Amino acid sequence: MQDKVIKKFLTNLSCGYFLFAPQKEGDISRIKELKDLADIDWSGEIPINSWKEIFFPYYERLFNIEKDKLVEVTRKYPPIACVGMNVLDLKALTLFEQVFSSDSYYQKRRRNMLIIGHSADWPNDYKRYKVFSHKFQEDVLEHLVFDVFLAKMKNGRMKIYSGSKKGQLILEKFGINDFSHVEFAGPISEKGPDKRMLDLKEKMEKSAGKKVWTELDKICIACGKCTIACPTCFCFDIEDKNEPGNESRGRKWGVCFYNDFTLVAGGHKDLDTVKKKIYFWYFHKFVRIPHEYTLPGCVSCGRCSAVCPVGIKINEVLKAL
Repeated sequence: MQDKVIKKFLTNLSCGYFLFAPQKEGDISRIKELKDLADIDWSGEIPINSWKEIFFPYYERLFNIEKDKLVEVTRKYPPIACVGMNVLDLKALTLFEQVFSSDSYYQKRRRNMLIIGHSADWPNDYKRYKVFSHKFQEDVLEHLVFDVFLAKMKNGRMKIYSGSKKGQLILEKFGINDFSHVEFAGPISEKGPDKRMLDLKEKMEKSAGKKVWTELDKICIACGKCTIACPTCFCFDIEDKNEPGNESRGRKWGVCFYNDFTLVAGGHKDLDTVKKKIYFWYFHKFVRIPHEYTLPGCVSCGRCSAVCPVGIKINEVLKAL
């Protein structure tokens, strides 16, 4: 009966939203636009790609250059429903909400989005995902950004939560009244910053001379796949194009492993060795982000380890520290 309710809800939703959801491609799960509700992967497996491709596209044109003046690009942002976001990806989104809180381009896109979280085994996902960058919170939903959350319980029943006024209204609009509301209490628990995050931050701050970085320097090929796959990497470059008929200014993802990331006039680069690049990436995740936002810069999704062509495992690096 509940499956029918969820199916009807998503069917109604598809009339007003473009739906994106995890879907199976062979042995992996991948987030992409949904054409058939039957294709949704409800297994709880972490998709190989991240939702940031939707919230923060790889390239975004911001201005056209007309007669030496910057003219902001006006666009309509389509209504998008992100269906089946797991708890770790909701943690990444909650960080993005802080990072881009004053970014008008991000905010305009987000206003037309509906976030539907999902757990295939609530609340045991953390054991399954082997979270290493933060501790499990009993009240985790209170500190996550979402509109609707579908939690499959141990008995097989689906418990439905709303996490925003938008979520409440859309559930009621489509005839679902049997749900509990979770009021967002901010991204940080009332108990204070996550202790495991703080412990990792302290160890990372003292790690500059550790041999692990020398060992990684011999292995890492600086391909940047970890950065691209990571749901919390948010660096971007501003890019001007001066092509006839295509004079514009835009932004695209910045990858700290690429050679032009810290390149400045005169040819100087701060990150001029692989060792510096990989240390920089870890320092950003485990020191700078926690320092600035009091949130983990890593959500333990393991995507970086899954895509690394030389087999670097982030949890093993942290153990070495």
